[in-house]
Amino acid sequence: MKKRWTAVLLALALALALLPAPALAAEDTAAAGSRLTGVDRRVYDVLREEIAKIADGSRTSTAVSIPDLAELSWSLEELGLTGSGQSDILKQLEEKFQQLVHMNQIYRCLSADLPFEMYWKSNRFSWGYNFVRRGDQASIQDLTIYLQVAEGYRGGSDVTVNAAKAAAATAAADNAKAIVAQYQSLPDYEKLRAYFQEICRLADYDMASAQGGGPYGDPWQLIYVFDGDPATNVVCEGYAKAFKYLCDLSDFDGDIRCRLVTGEADGGSHMWNLVQMEDGQNYLVDVTNCDDGIGSPDKLFLVGGTTRDDGQTCVVIKDQLHMVYTYKEEERGLHTDGYLPLSAQDYVYNPGQPATQPPAEEPAASRFADVDPAEYYAGPVAWAVEAEVTTGTSETTFSPYQPCTHAEILTFLWRAAGEPVSYGDVPLMLGSQEYYAGAVQWAAGRNMIGEDFDPDRPCDRLSAVVYIWQAFNSPTLGEGLAGRFADVSTAVMTHACETAVYWAVAEEVTTGTSETAFSPFDGCSRGEIVTFLYRAYH
Repeated sequence: MKKRWTAVLLALALALALLPAPALAAEDTAAAGSRLTGVDRRVYDVLREEIAKIADGSRTSTAVSIPDLAELSWSLEELGLTGSGQSDILKQLEEKFQQLVHMNQIYRCLSADLPFEMYWKSNRFSWGYNFVRRGDQASIQDLTIYLQVAEGYRGGSDVTVNAAKAAAATAAADNAKAIVAQYQSLPDYEKLRAYFQEICRLADYDMASAQGGGPYGDPWQLIYVFDGDPATNVVCEGYAKAFKYLCDLSDFDGDIRCRLVTGEADGGSHMWNLVQMEDGQNYLVDVTNCDDGIGSPDKLFLVGGTTRDDGQTCVVIKDQLHMVYTYKEEERGLHTDGYLPLSAQDYVYNPGQPATQPPAEEPAASRFADVDPAEYYAGPVAWAVEAEVTTGTSETTFSPYQPCTHAEILTFLWRAAGEPVSYGDVPLMLGSQEYYAGAVQWAAGRNMIGEDFDPDRPCDRLSAVVYIWQAFNSPTLGEGLAGRFADVSTAVMTHACETAVYWAVAEEVTTGTSETAFSPFDGCSRGEIVTFLYRAYH
């Protein structure tokens, strides 16, 4: 469902005139580039200005010359090289450049801040510069950034935009501006929802491109949303960029800021938006996974979630929908210190009134007479019931110490995954009237179970962590802990089971029963299982 996002390739070209440096651009505190400083900011500002000219058709070359900067000139004494030879000077200048200019970060900021203006980009770039010595002064001059153009937009070279293609892109931008004009009188929330709905109306998900059906280009950009052609569609990057572009074109009553976010959603590469509303909180908008036939309409618009301790992963639960979003490592520090924080609660729209947070609800577990609020499983039970992962064994009991069966844990995991109708071409293994039939079909399709599956058999600790590990796409994390437990090794279980145990321990899903034992074949209760699940998803 999610597109595979092309990695940025860097190439350093050192090629063998003195202009004044440009003034800093007006501060835009919503822009990732506003966090850049020093030479990085100077380079960013020049590139942003020239990229805007490419977007409006006033230039076609994407090779951008940076005016010589005073910060890139030093005396030999400042370099600590008085009397040194040419090779030593060149080495010191190159080291200085690498210390002061971080092209990877500059490019990330430009990509995050210019969803339309870089419609032509291919995610590849390089740069070159000259080393100049005049007396005791050494400088880096003639810095040029070469932004490679995607195949579908190239003119005479890979750093030239085709003029006819640029004109078509400008027409698409005009269509986007018409949408903004159509809804300009609406309140901020209704304006955002209108944009969200328009994008879903104008585009479908391009599954072929997401699965590697073509080169990086239009399906990843927003042009195919606004080009007026129903046959052209986009992947998640196009959806998210289209939403940000409409926001960027808008005049909001409140301090509304829309940002692009890259990372993973449920294990697949993805791009989505975080919108800072007038209350100062960031809310998730995933247009892709709300489009018809892709995900859950209206469930991922201005929603909050639970953020794990490291701030990199957020879990969103809406009814039976369960989504895990993990920021790409490169997102750290791009918009704020660390990662952008997600509101713990959904946005509440009150027409004519300031934004409010919904009142805290009584924990779902409190209705169960056999769930002591002081017990370790009380919070996980409340979460599991609220998320409809499971229910009590009666209106007033949860039975936390009752053994959990294989059918029960698979059903819990299936519900947490959003109750997929099927998974692969796998026939139902059991009667379709059983409550766990859909979960069993899903698990069989993922090769989590075989023909000898017994739904009523009590689940042990090993089976529990293996199921959870498989539901998380069998990651390899945790293998470095191998050998900690005397009863966990390939002598008593498969390598996959051993990996699952140590992954679960590394992810703090569970621990051993002692410092040296895991007790893999001990039984698991309902309270223990929901606790494992709660920890896995938080």
